[in-house]
Amino acid sequence: MKGERERLQSGAPTRAELLALRSRCLGALRAFFHEQGYIEVETPRLVRNPGLEPHLRPLPAADGYLITSPEYQMKRLLAGGLEKIYSMGPCWRDEEWGSHHLREFTMLEWYRVGATLEELMDETEALVARAALEVGGDTAVHRAGAGPLDLTPPFERLTVADACRQHGGVDLAGVVEAPELRRRLLAAGLDLTPEETAFDALFSRLLVERVEPALATLRRPVLLYDYPAPLAALSRLHPDDSTVARRFELYAAGLELANAFWELTDATEQRRRLEQDLADRRAVGLEAYALDERFLAALEQGMPEAAGIALGVDRLVMLLTGEQDIRRVAAFGPDEL
Repeated sequence: MKGERERLQSGAPTRAELLALRSRCLGALRAFFHEQGYIEVETPRLVRNPGLEPHLRPLPAADGYLITSPEYQMKRLLAGGLEKIYSMGPCWRDEEWGSHHLREFTMLEWYRVGATLEELMDETEALVARAALEVGGDTAVHRAGAGPLDLTPPFERLTVADACRQHGGVDLAGVVEAPELRRRLLAAGLDLTPEETAFDALFSRLLVERVEPALATLRRPVLLYDYPAPLAALSRLHPDDSTVARRFELYAAGLELANAFWELTDATEQRRRLEQDLADRRAVGLEAYALDERFLAALEQGMPEAAGIALGVDRLVMLLTGEQDIRRVAAFGPDEL
């Protein structure tokens, strides 16, 4: 593969070349997990109970929904005794497609019993570097508008509080209430509408408008970790600081690549959060779905401590090939069907 990276950067690869590189990337991902002792599992793509996060819009199909993520099913497998598992396959979200988004996309998820969030960070770094070596022959990549990027581990690691302070001009330490977050964003000069009152929407404005653009200029990928507690989703709170949740996201060259949790195993707390998600969905006029009682029963049965992560494969291929349009790294884009 000598000179592969130079060839990629010398001109736009053809669609056929991009698909060949995508296949090489998928092979590297599977080889990595095989070497690490993971089991590949195939989970259902049609489910009765989709994810409940307010920002997700599942696509109805037959008597259920196409999955937005195999998370619930994979955690049931952990509760059933499997310890190192991964799944790679299609997921669907009913959102507008664009240069970074597809309604049908390829998701890689893996879970490891007993792993800490920091160990999962190490593993994620190693996986991305392995894929880069397979696709381009080295760990140096380049995306137009983002400049050169070094994928050699270790990556940058930055708490959300530090990132918001350094790049957003907002001190988020200890902030867990939406009114206080809104007050601080206004004081920092963000132009908020009267309707922007929910914690997740306010945080998203700060992240998208100030933090993410700054991260895109860095010459190394960034693992952004320890999110405000209201954004815990399915992650556990920090044992020493209940105002932050033990989760991280991976950013590289302007692309959000992955989202990881130190997984919540408390069934009672998980039910409370899911019921709050339902209330939040109803409050903004979104469809409310039934809770996945089999998932909750698995937690009650006893899911072991674990860390897990979801990584967008299409975006990873974009990063490794320098491609700007996600449709070109898929066999068919939505406008080609």
